[in-house]
Order: sequence, then structure tokens, then C-alpha cells
Amino acid sequence: TLLPPVRSPETRAVPSFRILLTFTSAFRTEPESAYLWPFVSALILLFVYSMWGRIPDSDDAWIGEYTYWFARDGYAHSELMRGMTHQEDLLVVHHKLFSFNGVFVIKTFGFSLYGLKAVGLFYFLVFLLLFYLYTRKWRKIFDNRDFLWALIIIFSFPWVFRFAFIYRPETMMMALGFAGFILLQKYLDDKNPAAWQLLLSGIFFGWAMAAHLNGLILVTAGGALLLWNKKYLPLLTYGLGVLVAFSVYFYDLTNVQAIELWKEQFFYSPSLDNAGANIFWLKPFYNLMNEHMRYFHDPKIIVFSIFMIFTLISSFKYLYRHHTNLTRFAILVAIITGMLAMHKARRYILLDFPYLVILITLTFKALNEKKITRFRLGRPEIIRSILLFFFVVFLIVSTIYNVLLSVQKFSPDQNRKLAEKYAGGNENNIKIVAPMTFVFNEIEHFDQIQANVCYMDLQKNDSTIYGEGFLKKAYLFDRDLIMLTPYYQQKLGVEAYKKGDEFEHYRVIDKTRDLIVFKRKTLLSAPTEGNDP
Repeated sequence: TLLPPVRSPETRAVPSFRILLTFTSAFRTEPESAYLWPFVSALILLFVYSMWGRIPDSDDAWIGEYTYWFARDGYAHSELMRGMTHQEDLLVVHHKLFSFNGVFVIKTFGFSLYGLKAVGLFYFLVFLLLFYLYTRKWRKIFDNRDFLWALIIIFSFPWVFRFAFIYRPETMMMALGFAGFILLQKYLDDKNPAAWQLLLSGIFFGWAMAAHLNGLILVTAGGALLLWNKKYLPLLTYGLGVLVAFSVYFYDLTNVQAIELWKEQFFYSPSLDNAGANIFWLKPFYNLMNEHMRYFHDPKIIVFSIFMIFTLISSFKYLYRHHTNLTRFAILVAIITGMLAMHKARRYILLDFPYLVILITLTFKALNEKKITRFRLGRPEIIRSILLFFFVVFLIVSTIYNVLLSVQKFSPDQNRKLAEKYAGGNENNIKIVAPMTFVFNEIEHFDQIQANVCYMDLQKNDSTIYGEGFLKKAYLFDRDLIMLTPYYQQKLGVEAYKKGDEFEHYRVIDKTRDLIVFKRKTLLSAPTEGNDP
């Protein structure tokens, strides 16, 4: 009786480590979930391996480049997209709250591909922690086996696998939106809800919109869920939270000229598919009619879509009865995404993905516990077999795509060798057209780097940018060196050109399987290493 009481490791831990201990407790091996461990471990290890030397995505470069100038000059602008809606002077349509994260990383650690990618990874890890706390601790809707099933789906999904390590704001929106939903659901479910829950929910959703304007999808879904629950006056508190958080978006929209530039860059930028081309108020309904394109575009999304749709349809009645607001929110996000998202890009499924994964896992849990015994689609044993079959197909196809991404590796040395070969150590005075990813890590060496995709976007409003017309346009931009990959050679009409071909201002100095290189004639009087004038 004189000895001090024995405390468990969790109770002895200082507060800063308790969350970590809580999270790691999810991975204790239990007999009923031990068979899932090899799958979870393999998928996580594959994801970790994929991060080493991960190839740059075009968006790593596109968003990373203007974040570089933002960090260096104090305002966002883009040399990559020079000539498009004055973006080389000032860029006011960008992912602003997300950009602030990138500026912090660049100022703290310097400009690098993997430093930028780490921003997306950070928010993915935040999402995983929230996902665990919500499903295992706060709502207690999953046991250990359910959580591992959910992890298998999460780490298998190609868009999570890819975008969790890309410098894009989707994982940030997913994490912030999930935090907003957790607070909103708590407000709706509590018998004596607190206004601060609703206000903070609006703040998280507002931050998601400040990170990317498509966060408006989550803001709208949250407001619609309040209306669905007949919470009319609380909508004002929610809206106040959204406005306070979203106000950060207007940090650079401080005068009439900036607002006019925003309108031009948002509605008339070719890279946004000319958002102002259609009647604005009809566009949401037109978008919704074509929403199937998001879910049935290619095999890696089709296998998930079929698995997800069949699962949720088969268990909808059970899910709606026992998890009403979760089901409602998932439906609202799906419909509003179809109406408001400007593109049919599959990455925007990530906004709805946390809720879809939870609902899918709850379906399997209910089947295992025999809480669902009747199906309109057929006998229970047949439905279970079909669901398992679709899940296995999804797992196999998705893993193949993830492996293919993982084995592709990149080093900035590749770009350095090209620069040395074709610029010959004179990079500081050269303005170049090159693949977007050439900014890693050549942005500090060349005078200006303009992206080849910039000309494709300009081409949408100027059909003369093709063949020799493309070269004339490059000359007007004062380009000294042009490097195009086969895809852009074909799109810009220069694929038939060969080494030695001469034009008014340029000569083809090299053509390989991967690249065609033009150099301005005025620079050819002093040949550099690798040139054959």
C-alpha cells in the first residue's frame, strides 16, 4: 500500500504525446484483424517508397513557380504563363491560403520539389489523424478491423496515393473540410449544441475555400445540411465563421484595378477553359448533366466508382437510418461538386472521399455483424459476394497504377544536364520555353522560364500559334531557347521538323526521341557545348 500506483504508458505520457499514443493504439494486432495487417503494411510501404524520388507533377511546377515568386518578391506572379491575362505582372487568382503554406516552406527550407510536396503530405497526415479520432474515439463507429479496412481503401485509391504527395490544395481542403464536418455534425447531434461549434465549423470550411475556390462546394454543402435539418437561424452563425475565415482570400484585392484583374483572370483565362464563355447561371446545371464524366473517365476511377456506387446503393436504407447526417453530407457534396467544380477532374472526388470511405466501411461492418439482412438487389450472400468481387478488382487495378507511379523516379540533375548541354553555362541571360517541370531546380539559373503549355492555352484563342506561327509567337516573347517534348511537338505543329531545319528566327539544333530543341539564330554565332550549328 506504500508503493505509488502503477500507471499505464498512456497515463504517464505528457499531454503532447497523448495524441500520438492514441493514434498508434489503432495498430495493435488483434486476432480478428490480424489478417488485414499484411495488406495495410504493404500499401503503406508502397506509398512511402513512392515518395522517394517521386516524379514532379505539372501542378507541382505550375503552383510551385508562382509560389516561388510570391516568396521572393512578396506578391504572386508567373513567368511560366507569361502572356496570359497579365499573370507575369500580377496573379490574383490562385490558391491563396495554400500559397501561404508554400511561402512558409520556401522561406524556411528553400525552394525544392520535395519541400513543396511535403505541404500536401502534411495535410494528408492531419486528415489521417482526424479520421482516426473521429471513427475510433469520438464517434466510436469503427473497431480496429474497420479502421484497417478503411486504411486499405484510402491507401489504395490512386488519387489519394498521388495527391497526398503533390503540391496541390486538395488534401488541405479534404482535411479542413473534414474538420468542419466533424464540428457541424456534433452541433447537429448534441441535445444542447454550442454556438462555438457552428462558428468553428464555418471557419474550417471558409479556410478550405480560401485554400481553393472549389472549397465553396464544402461551404455550400455545410449550409445545405443545416437547412436540411431545419436549422435556419444557426445558418447566420455558420455564415459568419465562413466569412471571417474566407476574408484572407482578399488580402491582395484592395482596389478596383485588382478586382478587375481578378475578373479577367478568373473568367477569361484559357487555362480555366474560358469560364466566361457560357451563360454563368446555367453553367451549374450544364455541369451536373455531365458529372458522369468524373466517375467513368478511365479504368482506375471506373473500378472505384462501380465498387462505391454498388456498395452505397445496396446499403443506402441502413446508412440513411443510422448515419443520417453523414449520408446526407456525402450526397450533398457529390451533387454540389457536379454543379460548381469548373473541371471534371477526378481529384475533386477527394472532397467527398472521407465520407464515402466511412460509409463503405460501415456497410461492410453491418454485413459482418448481420445488421443488414435484406437487399432489394438480391439475396444477402449474393450481394456480399458481388461487393467483395468489386472490392478485389478495385484493389488490384488501383495497386497496379500506384506501382507504376512509384517506380518512376526523378532528380533535378536531369534538368541540369539539359541546361548545360543546350545553354552552355550562359543560363542567366537566356529566356527559355521548356516543360513546366524544368523549374526544378532551374528557376534560379535562367532569366525566364516559360511553359510549353502556355502556348497551348494561348492557342485556344489564336489558331495561328502552330508550326512556324508558334515560332513567330515565341520570338515575340523574346525566347532564346525552345525545348519541346513529343506531346507538345504534335500539339504545336513542329513534330515533322528535324535537326538542321532553319526558320526566320530559329534553327533546330537537336532532336532526340524525347526532345526537339530550337535556338535563336542570333545566339548561334557563338556555339556552345552540345550545339551543332
